[in-house]
Amino acid sequence: MNTSHPVLFRSASYTVKSTLRRLPVLGMVLLLAALSACDEESPVAAESPSLVVQAYLYAGENVRDIRLSTTLPLGSSDSIAPPVDDARVTLIKNGQSYPLISTGNGMYASAGADPVVAAGDHFDLDIVWGTRHITSSTVVPDAPAGVTLAPDTLWIPASASMTYLRSDSARTRVTWTQAEGALWYVTAANIETDPEAIVLGSDPLRQARGRFITPPIGGSAYTLSILNLSHYGRHTVTVYRINTEYAALYLSREQNSRDLNEPATNIVNGLGVFTAFNGVQRQLVVAKR
Repeated sequence: MNTSHPVLFRSASYTVKSTLRRLPVLGMVLLLAALSACDEESPVAAESPSLVVQAYLYAGENVRDIRLSTTLPLGSSDSIAPPVDDARVTLIKNGQSYPLISTGNGMYASAGADPVVAAGDHFDLDIVWGTRHITSSTVVPDAPAGVTLAPDTLWIPASASMTYLRSDSARTRVTWTQAEGALWYVTAANIETDPEAIVLGSDPLRQARGRFITPPIGGSAYTLSILNLSHYGRHTVTVYRINTEYAALYLSREQNSRDLNEPATNIVNGLGVFTAFNGVQRQLVVAKR
């Protein structure tokens, strides 16, 4: 199951907080800024809470990362947006419909067999919530090509100092073939069942972090350091190709009350994002010397 991105949606009229599971522990924060004027036409008008869609498809994986919630009044003391469990949700792949059912807490999954998610597939998301009709679409991107990881083992000497951990000896280079205009992000996740925390003296090295994830990046390489990790053992390093709608939402996260623009969203009659990712994995070991 995908565990990746804490996502925070904000607007001048409403604030929505939620936690999704994989993309940026990503420690990824997305800020949806409000329209500068909230009138009857605004999707964030105070008298009409919006449906917030967080829907992510991953090539080669089951459909599980689809979550619906509503916005909260800006002055609300609640910290978690109300989930929406009563919507009629349909995922449409290349014209074939797949009904989704609520699994609780705003999450939706396939009612029967999952559609295959593969590069080039066109997906539509169709949601009926009360009298509202919310739609969106996305295309699954191609997988990254030529993904390499070197070295595939990082060693931590018993007497390792912070100077050593900042050196080239404590880094691995993740590379891939660049595609024109493409954007990516890189994750690293420990896959041991009972991993041992990396400790320097009495100080756990970023022990609270269970997963590392980059923001959207261009180019064709990323340098991953032991300082980005928290535990010894085996890690899965994944390079994901992302779509422009995801990057646009991410890049709109830093707006503030002095610079309010219409939210970056590809949801018609709602807020949020419906997008797809395609990733390639490599294995990394962090070991004691």
